[in-house]
Amino acid sequence: MDIGSSFTYMFQDEGWIKKIVIGGVVSLIPILNLAAIGYVIQVIRNVRDGQPLPLPEWDQFGQYFKDGLWIFLIFLVWAIPIILVACLQAVGTAALAENEDMASAIGIISACFSCVMALWGLVIGIVSPAIMIRYAEVGEFMAGFRFGEIFSFISANVGSYIVVALLIWVAGLIASLGVILCVVGIIFTQFWSYLVGGNLMGQLAAQHLHGEPAA
Repeated sequence: MDIGSSFTYMFQDEGWIKKIVIGGVVSLIPILNLAAIGYVIQVIRNVRDGQPLPLPEWDQFGQYFKDGLWIFLIFLVWAIPIILVACLQAVGTAALAENEDMASAIGIISACFSCVMALWGLVIGIVSPAIMIRYAEVGEFMAGFRFGEIFSFISANVGSYIVVALLIWVAGLIASLGVILCVVGIIFTQFWSYLVGGNLMGQLAAQHLHGEPAA
């Protein structure tokens, strides 16, 4: 894997300023920001297919929005356990709030619920790259729930997978520095981090496709 290129490849495209500005603006607009996710899916496909300039044009907005919507719905389903536990936590806390004798119990129960949600959130974070790669490969909603394929992909590329997951986190951390530069900084750095992740996932998909040994 070429880790260095994943952070800079977008700047090799002659139209990178226009593409990143459009992506940055789109990613900040509720609902429309789903297209930014779909754009990343196309980046994954382009990198996987070995395109020398994998940054796509913004001429397939409808398709990007569709892909982004499916990704959103996939992760919404994955998040159902968190939503249910959060509802139970809220109901239980409200029901026992007036009973001072139950204050300690409420605290313990709430902490347990929070731990469950955090653990499941961690699971989602771990499998997210695999889900997006699998969706990019087949373009189907159910690709996000073929658990055997998802975990088989992770286990077959475990070394590289860990590296990719960590680097995506690092890119997101760098992107958060855009807050210091106010809105203009966010427009560039947030979408840039998406593109870094898309490239890394595309490289991982290509590695798996060609049967290269995991790093």
